[in-house]
Amino acid sequence: MTYVLEVLGDKWTFLIIRDMIFKGCCQYKQFIDSDEGVATNILADRLKKLAKHEIITQCKDPQNGRQKLYHLTEKGLDLIPSILQLIKWSGHHDVNTVLSDQIMHYLDHRFEEAVEIVRSEYLTNCHVG
Repeated sequence: MTYVLEVLGDKWTFLIIRDMIFKGCCQYKQFIDSDEGVATNILADRLKKLAKHEIITQCKDPQNGRQKLYHLTEKGLDLIPSILQLIKWSGHHDVNTVLSDQIMHYLDHRFEEAVEIVRSEYLTNCHVG
């Protein structure tokens, strides 16, 4: 438990991973423009930390060599079931949830399939340099 808290123990780290998985974010500017408004120094720190722990990789953007692209590693992809469980838990207990009944039903009754769909969608839409 100590390791997971050391690596993932704050809201910004989870939001970065969430945005990579569900919003297709892979550029610094995309994370900055996210609804939650992460500060640039916090974002830079969390991206560095995620790379250090081999949850993400970074490479040069082939279209703009001055920018970096960030992608989940296999270790990062292994977080998808945990992230979905947290989303499911939140959907059941947050009175202000934005999750539809259809999504909640899917997470409750077809969880493994949901994991595979999310993983597949990420890999299909993620263009690793």
